[in-house]
Amino acid sequence: MSETIIDKTIISLKKRLSENNNLLILQLNEGYVTEPTCNFNEPFTDKGIKQYIQELGYDLPSDYIAFLKICNGCNLFDHPVYGGESYLYRLEDIKLLTYEEPTEGYLKIGYFYQDNLVIDLKKYSEGQKNYLLVKGHIDNFYEARELNMNFELWFDRFIMSQGSKFWTWSNYTAENYYYLR
Repeated sequence: MSETIIDKTIISLKKRLSENNNLLILQLNEGYVTEPTCNFNEPFTDKGIKQYIQELGYDLPSDYIAFLKICNGCNLFDHPVYGGESYLYRLEDIKLLTYEEPTEGYLKIGYFYQDNLVIDLKKYSEGQKNYLLVKGHIDNFYEARELNMNFELWFDRFIMSQGSKFWTWSNYTAENYYYLR
């Protein structure tokens, strides 16, 4: 079986961490440099995933299952002293960390700087490839916005953007960038 984007991304990220005392050196917007770390939970078992799917009543996306088989949740781009706000939840914690009713067909899988990452299980079960949503952490599911991507693409882009909320980036031009700041 060939490596997925999830496999390649996590392997590369772990390699970069191991080469630098479990820290990444990142240059962010406007010249800000930081040294965050990432922590990955142990993988979830096939048996546990099957049981979770049965209890949930919906299939989980195959790319999200691939992630769970590599690491069952993680903290991404945490500052070693101050922590961070980038979490993909452990599968067994999703019910505890979700105040919404998961049987509505939505699964809140992570928290990123006051946004929640949500899988629209109904869309996925209908065969739609773009099933990922984002919502404010205090918003209801019906207020979620479509990201027009799946989990694998979101994960790859989140790592490439070095932990930035790329889904909120505006298209700046040289004419409006300095005016809108």
